[in-house]
Amino acid sequence: MKRGRMGTVIALTVLTIALAGCGSNDFRTDGIEEVRVSESDGFSSFQEGDILTFDTPEAIQVFEHMIEQADELPGVADSVGPEYDIEIRFEDGETDRYYLWLNDDPKSVSSLYDADDTNIGYRLPADVTEELIKLLESGD
Repeated sequence: MKRGRMGTVIALTVLTIALAGCGSNDFRTDGIEEVRVSESDGFSSFQEGDILTFDTPEAIQVFEHMIEQADELPGVADSVGPEYDIEIRFEDGETDRYYLWLNDDPKSVSSLYDADDTNIGYRLPADVTEELIKLLESGD
């Protein structure tokens, strides 16, 4: 009887560890103060002009959802320059930057890259893409 329990505990532990790694990333979402979005000029620099600033709780929640739902893409992606530059400013003065590609075709992937590590891409689910498109269109 003890032996069966031990096997169950081990199996549940392995499953928990495996599931914890799935769909996760190390992106920060706590304490977001504002999000600044601009059309991108490419990978070389962040666009400083024509910036949309989002600082309402509802808008910030959309970007939190984007970051939380970003799922690492397998392999290295070859891609054209990003559509948007995103700068997330936190209450403690820290800043994270991302490159974003939005695709409104549900059969294609929208993606996100950390500006500090463009070797790893992250896939965004269709519902997150829809939320972002609506938010960005309303900010124009």
